[in-house]
Amino acid sequence: MQPEALDFLKRLMALPTPSGWESDGMRLSAEYLKPCADQLSFDLHGNLHAVLNPGATTRVMIEGHCDEIGFMVQYIDDTGFLYMCAVGGLTIPLLAGERIVIQGRQGPVYGVFGVRPPHLMKPAEREKVAPTELMDIAVDIGASSREEALKLVDLGSPAVVDAGWRPLAGDRVACRGFDNRIGSFVVAEAFRALARKPLKVAVHLVLTVQEELGLVGGMTASYDVNPHVGLCVDVGFASDYPGNDKKLVGDVQLGKGPILCFGPTYNFKLQQLVESAAAREKVALQRQVRARGAGTNAWTMRTVRGGAAVALVSVPLRYMHSAVETLSLSDVDDSVKVVAATVAALPARPDFFPDPVAAEPRKQPGARRALRPRA
Repeated sequence: MQPEALDFLKRLMALPTPSGWESDGMRLSAEYLKPCADQLSFDLHGNLHAVLNPGATTRVMIEGHCDEIGFMVQYIDDTGFLYMCAVGGLTIPLLAGERIVIQGRQGPVYGVFGVRPPHLMKPAEREKVAPTELMDIAVDIGASSREEALKLVDLGSPAVVDAGWRPLAGDRVACRGFDNRIGSFVVAEAFRALARKPLKVAVHLVLTVQEELGLVGGMTASYDVNPHVGLCVDVGFASDYPGNDKKLVGDVQLGKGPILCFGPTYNFKLQQLVESAAAREKVALQRQVRARGAGTNAWTMRTVRGGAAVALVSVPLRYMHSAVETLSLSDVDDSVKVVAATVAALPARPDFFPDPVAAEPRKQPGARRALRPRA
């Protein structure tokens, strides 16, 4: 990975961007993309929208969501302890003894999810240390009263687990929130690469908000851009660590290349184009099957308005929705290459319509179906 890109990724990962509070990460990304974009703007919801070659007929949307899972302050008791509610899908038992950083009134406020020492537990209690409900575990910020705590934070203050960038062996890294700041990074780097290439299509990069709360930003952005083609970059389940069942998610390994997802949501012709682009770049792809595919913003691009031909490229990830999400930087670099090469190869008017089955004769060689007219 190039030093400039790695520096941007580390700075992006250091910023808390829980769903609904993505603005710090979006501002950093906007500054990074501004020198190469023909157009750059934010929408009402906070989605970042950058465009290359805006006058082209065919609109291609490349998307990665910038939000991460987190918390909000739900309640403060009389002794100054905080109780949180979830923002996105948390794994509650992992939180016992974890550190947390809250966006307080005057800046970061640090706290811990407290846990009783084993010395004071009965044998049966030691088997139930991990909480099952978020309301059962308090956050200690050092305050001695509700009044003192309220000087530091407020009800509704957002927070994330306080876990940063940790290099592991080889090119592997663990960090909070790779889901899905890494997808945002991939499409940002692909956009920068495409800015140096001749393009026959309009490229609409969108870093979206609030995916973890129900594809919110992807839905509104897809309506706004109204793409003909959509490439979503998210994280995908790796299965190469103990306790996983490959029958659920397939055989997916870190360092073996990006995942190309297959299923009825994804356009078969566009998938072939992605595979061809990967072959030209000498990038190995891994396959992962998704019977429905409704959990990423590929779904929103596919279903909003008239819908787009979509593909989903995923970065293999271990320990998803934890404070130690782990990936391989080579998979990240290869994902950038595949997305950029796919978009660069698109003709001015690509044909991703289904081929006729048998009811009509095939068209003559060279004939093309026209794109559906859109404003």
